Amino acid sequence: MIRSTEATFIEGRKNHGMASQPNILLIMADQHRGDAIGADPHCPTDSEGYPFVHTPELDNLVERGALFSRAYVPAPICVPARQSLWSGQTPATTGATNWYGHPWEFEHTLAGELTDAGYQTHLVGKTHSHPRGNHVGFERMGPTHVGASLRDDGYAEWLRDRSGGAYDKHTGGLESNTWTARPSHVPEHEHPTTWTTTKALEFLDERDEDRPFFLTVSYQRPHPPFDPPRAFWEMYADRDLPTPVVGEWVDDAFGDEIPTYPPTDAWIADLSPHEIDRARAAYYGLVTQIDFQVTRLFEAMWREFGVLDDTLVVYTSDHGEMLGDHHLWRKGFPFEGSARVPLLMQFPDGCDYPTERVIDRPVGLEDVMPTLLDVAGVDVPASVEGRSLLSLVEDPHADWRPYYHGELGPSWTPEDATQYLVDDEYKYAWNPHTGDEFLFDVAEDRREKTNLAVSSDNEDLLAAYRSKLARHLEGREEGFSDGETLRTVGLDAWDGMETP
Repeated sequence: MIRSTEATFIEGRKNHGMASQPNILLIMADQHRGDAIGADPHCPTDSEGYPFVHTPELDNLVERGALFSRAYVPAPICVPARQSLWSGQTPATTGATNWYGHPWEFEHTLAGELTDAGYQTHLVGKTHSHPRGNHVGFERMGPTHVGASLRDDGYAEWLRDRSGGAYDKHTGGLESNTWTARPSHVPEHEHPTTWTTTKALEFLDERDEDRPFFLTVSYQRPHPPFDPPRAFWEMYADRDLPTPVVGEWVDDAFGDEIPTYPPTDAWIADLSPHEIDRARAAYYGLVTQIDFQVTRLFEAMWREFGVLDDTLVVYTSDHGEMLGDHHLWRKGFPFEGSARVPLLMQFPDGCDYPTERVIDRPVGLEDVMPTLLDVAGVDVPASVEGRSLLSLVEDPHADWRPYYHGELGPSWTPEDATQYLVDDEYKYAWNPHTGDEFLFDVAEDRREKTNLAVSSDNEDLLAAYRSKLARHLEGREEGFSDGETLRTVGLDAWDGMETP
């Protein structure tokens, strides 16, 4: 429901100097882990103590805004996470707890509410909605880039036409879920990250200047294939790269599952240091390439189109990438590399919300929709379960949810389901199929080296978190809990599951 008058919106925001209906730019990456931002407090550092990951443009967002250093995803995999972002709802409500077979049908979406409020809404780049023509409330969508596995999306067609059919996005020999890495086989100006920015600039050039815009620029990288243009590969290839963390608990938890000859799309692999370094160099190179393209976008918005100062900017991702931590790759895990993502925002000029905030409270992707609607002066639909982040920008110690909950139904294998809670001090994760448990002191052990759940010394603490999760899951149709005790379930608990 839209506020009845523009005057209502202006009155509600006059204390913060926010202009009526500012433009909104949402920049999304795919598979960008939270510590792969230079400004993040837990970004790896070099021998001199400087952030290892070079993202100066993204870092600079904090100067006029905020960084949420504990932003988690409601489900650490593409489809359910994006459904939660666009709907403001949790996976339990959308029904999307894993990556397949879930309808994209929502009464209210972020783009739909802004369209109804008079915004010109457009998305370029990766969608992942189903069917592929589903606009999820956007007025316009496309051209799209779905990923390396499809040969008929907008980027693939553009690349074939540009090369006269000489090559396409698959010529490099890499697929969508792989730890192998190499420089891109296409020139930088033809790389999908560059292409996505170009399409965003075309929208800005053609847009209706009498309406505010909501533009989503959705990059497919740093999701594999790990194929940065050579210039970005060379930024990291010869450096001493950060070593993956391997927890004390890994052998007991996964030792029997580590393959001797891992396929290139293996979700677990004890790779050689050389292979790990190549993957990490490529991944960080892709992140830095996005930062350069954000610079290109911002420069055009400032110099050519004159809209940057009137635009709220938000940067985030749908999930992270394990990148070899605990011998794990890709996503789908409750651990920090997979479940925590960047979340930064920059306010428009004239807005007097506090800036240079680094907010260390657990927040999530379902909070993006109510935050942007709050900024736009649009009432948040009752269906939305997230909360506006502006209260934490004003006061990082403000009353907030006691914990954040995330989950994933079986996706890669029948045994990889997870439920997790994270609060200001601890993270508790439980597999509702196998009963496996993890408890980490994330306030002191952010790299999750020590699993407190395996020690009898922590039984009281473990019992407290079991009870929290049991209360949270009470009433779920899968039968996870009776409200007091957690219960493991069979695979038939996930209705309609089609195990890959």
